[in-house]
Amino acid sequence: MSVQETEAPAPTITRAPLRTLPKVATASATLRDVFIVTWAVPVEKLLGLVPVGVTLERLPSSDGQLVGFVQLVFALRDDARWSPLPALLGDDFHETTLQLLTRTDGERSAFVVAHFVGSTQAAGTLTAFTRVVEEARFHVYIAGDPARQTFARLGIKLTTHAVQVHLRAEACEPPERTLIGSWHESVAFLTRFNRQLHPARLSKEALSLFRTEHPPLTPCAARLTHQVLRPFDDLELGEPVLALYQAELPVTSLPIKRK
Repeated sequence: MSVQETEAPAPTITRAPLRTLPKVATASATLRDVFIVTWAVPVEKLLGLVPVGVTLERLPSSDGQLVGFVQLVFALRDDARWSPLPALLGDDFHETTLQLLTRTDGERSAFVVAHFVGSTQAAGTLTAFTRVVEEARFHVYIAGDPARQTFARLGIKLTTHAVQVHLRAEACEPPERTLIGSWHESVAFLTRFNRQLHPARLSKEALSLFRTEHPPLTPCAARLTHQVLRPFDDLELGEPVLALYQAELPVTSLPIKRK
């Protein structure tokens, strides 16, 4: 699959160099069929979803109203393993996170509201770090040419006893501008952050922080043709700011600390 990259001033994108994480403590994987959809929502509707100390990323919309960003990230996590292990010992599973774009300690980040995985083993491992992980049933189809980093259409459906997420999309031309800025500025703003925060298992006030490194995305643009996000019914999500698809993305992650 693939993905592509307001009259608000374009945000400054800091391109700090990536550092190399110590392999012994890190996890590696290749994300395949990465699909990222981002919606702009009035900030006041999102404030109750983030804990104290976590600041929502926000920008003015075309009417001057401050909006925050709700993001869905779907991928097949391929060869997921501790970094020193060979890829053939890795696990493969679909996963989806529903997250809010945020800032913590002055750095851009994402706060995870829900995390769904299609693997009992992965759900059990992640339970040590987060209380929002849940095993789910996934049904996925993709039409495209992964070798050429292109796609035509896709469908993603995940269900649990209380949740249903169902998206369908098709390829489209990338927009020249969005609420955020140009195509390239928009893609960078929505995908260039290396901290992910989860509600920690041990305390309602604590956070589990993960640092993630990956190359910059070079996605294709997509257009949603159907969307159901039952966990976010109250937010009345409309048309997304951007829907992006990328066929492949290598990632390395590390739990860095607890607050």
